[in-house]
Amino acid sequence: MIKRLIGLCLLLNLLVAGNTVSVAQSVTEQDTITANREKILSRPRVFLPDSLIRDTLKYEYVRIKNVAYKSSFTKELYKMIFVEPRRNRVNVMRTQNSEERFKAYAGKIIKEIHIEVLPPYGTSVYDTTYLEMDLGWLKNAANKIHMKSADRILRKQLTLKPGMRLVPFEIVQNEILLRRLDNIDDATVMVAEDKDNPDEVVLTIICKDQFSWGAEVSSNFLNNARIELANKNFMRLGHIVEYDFSYRGTKDQKWGNTVRYKVNSAFGSHFDFLGYYQNDYSAKQIWGSLDRQFLTSRIKWAGGFTVGRVYRADVLPDVNIIHQDVPFNYHAFDVWVGKSFLLNTRHNYNRNFYITGRFLNTIFNARPVVSSDSNQFYYNRRNYFGSLIFRKLRYYKANLIYDFGRTEDIPSGFYSALTFGYENNDFQNSAYVSYEVRYSHFDFPTERLYSFDAGIGSYINQGGFERGMLKVGLHHISNLQALGSWRFRFYNDINYVLGIRRYPADHLYMKDYDILGFDSDTLCGNQKLSTSLSATFFMPYIKKGFRAALTGFVDVGAIAPENTSIFKSRAYWGMGFAINLRNDNIVFKNISLRLSFYPSAPKDMRVFEASMSGNLQNGFYDFQVRKPKVLNYE
Repeated sequence: MIKRLIGLCLLLNLLVAGNTVSVAQSVTEQDTITANREKILSRPRVFLPDSLIRDTLKYEYVRIKNVAYKSSFTKELYKMIFVEPRRNRVNVMRTQNSEERFKAYAGKIIKEIHIEVLPPYGTSVYDTTYLEMDLGWLKNAANKIHMKSADRILRKQLTLKPGMRLVPFEIVQNEILLRRLDNIDDATVMVAEDKDNPDEVVLTIICKDQFSWGAEVSSNFLNNARIELANKNFMRLGHIVEYDFSYRGTKDQKWGNTVRYKVNSAFGSHFDFLGYYQNDYSAKQIWGSLDRQFLTSRIKWAGGFTVGRVYRADVLPDVNIIHQDVPFNYHAFDVWVGKSFLLNTRHNYNRNFYITGRFLNTIFNARPVVSSDSNQFYYNRRNYFGSLIFRKLRYYKANLIYDFGRTEDIPSGFYSALTFGYENNDFQNSAYVSYEVRYSHFDFPTERLYSFDAGIGSYINQGGFERGMLKVGLHHISNLQALGSWRFRFYNDINYVLGIRRYPADHLYMKDYDILGFDSDTLCGNQKLSTSLSATFFMPYIKKGFRAALTGFVDVGAIAPENTSIFKSRAYWGMGFAINLRNDNIVFKNISLRLSFYPSAPKDMRVFEASMSGNLQNGFYDFQVRKPKVLNYE
């Protein structure tokens, strides 16, 4: 004991008064919170997600270790005094209402906003173990090539400004806004009363950087592959540059390229710019857009425009048609605007009413011969749309749903949209009307999520209803179950889509979102029913930075013509399992290896399929209000 006390005094004296840089100064230089650190972190009313608490405190702990390891003597003292934290465990976040921790400060004036950025390496949102032990020299190399997010760029993304009154839901939506940025891995907002004026508060926003370089790979190990390279913080401006290289051995054009350039909140205006170029087996096209979305419930105006030139594609701006004999060749102009009206909060739901309008002009540069009863999708047309939308919404925080431990925002609310429109084309004028509803309920006591969506819509002309559709969906996510040290959830989905008096060439196809991994060009109809049951087991251990999850699934679907009972149609099954890996320390962060079995596969599919991808699924409803459009028939 005496030996340890002497060692502790020597080590602390060395760290504080030695010739090296002090710990406090060193931490300051490395982007950790500096102002009133102890007061902020010890406030009982402030909730900080476990991942970011670990990051902030662990970072200071790591700096002490780095200083101590500069000589063999202090290294041995360090080993005598300090104990390594418990390592290699995936942590479960305490589920909570996202607004609850801010309600004590509601109505207070925001005096200052501080932004602190944690580096991608040396800290981890998920792992309590210092990554130097996992990466060694790679950590230093990665941090050197990483482009750190600039405070001024992150500040431009916020809708919060000094002088505003604090609104809890606005804080929550800004957290979500930051977490959705490509260059940010996780984010949280901490609130502290100003010590000189209790009516004012200081916001400290902590952001965990995402490694600025990224890659993604997918393949079926036979005749198709895709590699994506990305820089998520180009020139430290927060711009995103992505390049896709693809190969499809069964297509006429086997090699393909896609380039995307995106700017979030250009010049702090909350207008997002997107430039897009694609030339592969499916399309050759170039697009540009400038859009301002309803990022939070207090943004009053949104809108934007899109211009595009398509040389060949199966996609139109208002419809997605598969397998046309003659590819679409056209140019398009699209503009929209929307106004939001903030309603009073009711039953802890934040409510808004929206009015949106849109004009879409589509002109074909080359097309087959058109007539009143043939090649209708090649008509030149002008579309006008308007929507009346009501939305109520709140969020809960949790993890281990679709991700491996990263903070996930669960939406709970109601969305109702009445859309009307008018189409003027080469041969006729048609009205359009649709109604869509989405509802999701997160049951906090049981931590289960129940969701429902439905929509019905059609064009109307002198011949009556045409190009109509009906869709219904039911969804459920179970609470997080425990099996020893493992955690797992069940996911259930049922979806039905019916086409009503569609054009002859307008069909539904059984696709990957109906039966996982299913992709057939020969199986089509005008109605389809699909249901799925899956379970994901989150493994509790972390090895060399890798976290793993195992997923098993059973999917079944049927497809039929419009006037045939779907229950008398042939059922198509898909079943299998996937191993999902995530490692925030490498460029290929997500890797999913899937083996699927299709006992009644159509002739253009194999009974067994093996595939690899880098995508993470996200099945939460999107309650975002966007430009009005026709219901998706897919």
